[in-house]
Amino acid sequence: MTLSRKGRPNVEAYKAVAREGRHEEANVLADELLVLNPLYDAKAESQIDAWCAEFLKLQPGSEKAVFVQESRLGLLAAYVYPTIPYEKIVPVGKFFASFFLADDILDSPEISSSDMRNVAIAYKMVLKGRYDEATLPVKNPELLRQMKMLSEVLEELSLHVVDESGRFVDAMTRVLDMFEIESSWLRKQIIPNLDTYLWLREITSGVAPCFALIDGLLQLRLEERGVLDHPLIRKVEEIGTHHIALHNDLMSLRKEWASGNYLNAVPILASNRKCGLNEAIGKVASMVEDLEKDFAQTKHEIISSGLAMKQGVMDYVNGIEVWMAGNVEWGWTTARYHGIGWIPPPEKSGTFQL
Repeated sequence: MTLSRKGRPNVEAYKAVAREGRHEEANVLADELLVLNPLYDAKAESQIDAWCAEFLKLQPGSEKAVFVQESRLGLLAAYVYPTIPYEKIVPVGKFFASFFLADDILDSPEISSSDMRNVAIAYKMVLKGRYDEATLPVKNPELLRQMKMLSEVLEELSLHVVDESGRFVDAMTRVLDMFEIESSWLRKQIIPNLDTYLWLREITSGVAPCFALIDGLLQLRLEERGVLDHPLIRKVEEIGTHHIALHNDLMSLRKEWASGNYLNAVPILASNRKCGLNEAIGKVASMVEDLEKDFAQTKHEIISSGLAMKQGVMDYVNGIEVWMAGNVEWGWTTARYHGIGWIPPPEKSGTFQL
């Protein structure tokens, strides 16, 4: 099944506008192309890689260290927030890296269900700035060390994000709640139907806090403007969330299948529809493509309805679209899903088959 990747026309014009901080013009151009944040450089990437190595206590040059480096976890931040200034890129990249690494740790069979619950409770306290209380339920010294690093990242991130309503923290808390449910399903080998899985996945994908960061990093203040409750805004958020989650499921399938993690849209759809995995891959890919059409239609409705005239609305809508496209591009790029030495397909599409 072939999945589309956006092209990159007019990159230099985009870079010039972004460097000058002209966010509205930059987002219009970003709607037409997919580019890295022009301020993301080797120094930023090396800082994020070094943080990952410290988080996991990796030996330089080890296979795991090379794998993490080639996974380029910070690169996702440069794709999906292409207009943020340099001082915001590294903390956002570290946050993304911590999200992926913590997900791997919490999926580990070496962590007991009680440890899982305690870590989830502790992480929620860390999110609310209550680090001293967060250390009480966790006895594992390695998990405590990683919690301290995560606390420092969140403190650094808070300096650059406007979150007066608590939208980001609330969204992250829901993610941790659902991680506990997901972990329970895996341990009990519960196979949900596709609708139930998507209900879980739209939270565990972590998209909601990332959309909150569009608002917070660009200081759009959408909640106080009464924008977020509008049905069309809710619709583009839902479409964007499902697109990102399902495309990620396609990209991560080999990794998860190899580790025995069946909570992925492809095997669940195969089980529900009584079809083979490769047929299920095609069906999920078609769902992704249908979501892109739905997004384009909903965006047109936002523009034609006049909602686009409200301050910050198109920054947010375009930000969601850039997130969708950036997630696709990063998914084809990262060694996290394709292994060490992976070379992304040079054309604007790639064929994915198990």
